[in-house]
Amino acid sequence: MSKNTNKIDFYDDANHDYRDFWVGRDYEHNAEVVAFNKLLNKRNYKVAMDYGGGYGRITPILLDHADKVILVDPSIKQLEIAKEKLDSKRVEFLRQDKKDNVPAADNSLDLLVMIRVSHHLPDPNPVFTEIARSLKPGGEAIIEIASEAHFINRLRYLKQLKAVPKEPVPVGVHANGKEDDTPFVNHNPKTIERQLKQVNLNVIDKLSVSNLRHKVFKDHLPQSAMIAFERAAQRPLSHLNFGPSIFLLVKKS
Repeated sequence: MSKNTNKIDFYDDANHDYRDFWVGRDYEHNAEVVAFNKLLNKRNYKVAMDYGGGYGRITPILLDHADKVILVDPSIKQLEIAKEKLDSKRVEFLRQDKKDNVPAADNSLDLLVMIRVSHHLPDPNPVFTEIARSLKPGGEAIIEIASEAHFINRLRYLKQLKAVPKEPVPVGVHANGKEDDTPFVNHNPKTIERQLKQVNLNVIDKLSVSNLRHKVFKDHLPQSAMIAFERAAQRPLSHLNFGPSIFLLVKKS
């Protein structure tokens, strides 16, 4: 693990542009757009927060469903890019300057979305507590989970006669034993659902996303067919925790 466990501005590196990560990942982005539209289902919220929203990749989707969007990220660089990208008076930009903090007053948010953040959280419990604190009673959150229990991984564990670990599993650079300041972990969705329930965030809907992310599919199927499959399969496959990305819609009780 990183020696600096409080570091959060992973994407302020002058030599790294997070937008480059999404080059060639149109399928993954569009699969997530499908998931958002399913979960939000044309509902409108007064105040929504895009937590860890980076350069505002999914903020425009929230603007279609909220009167005001607060874009939060620890990276000054990403926020500056977002300000250039999002020309809207309905977006407020906030820098997260403290680990695990949600910069919002108690009971102030109608909706919070946290996408592509869980893989940086070896211990997500403090963030879940903060999300519960900041949501209004009856408020909702969409939380994306980088899943260790996806179908291909389950086959690998089965081959080893092992169960999918309940605890977070280091992946990438940490799994290879290299030192780095950016933690990357996968989570067991069942563990995450239990942790959310402990802070009164109850799962009311669930989707399995990016189900065809494997190179074999991306190399041989047209993206239009892949996205059509996502529209049809995200909810049925969620019962199997099939895909590498699990979207949870939770509601504060």
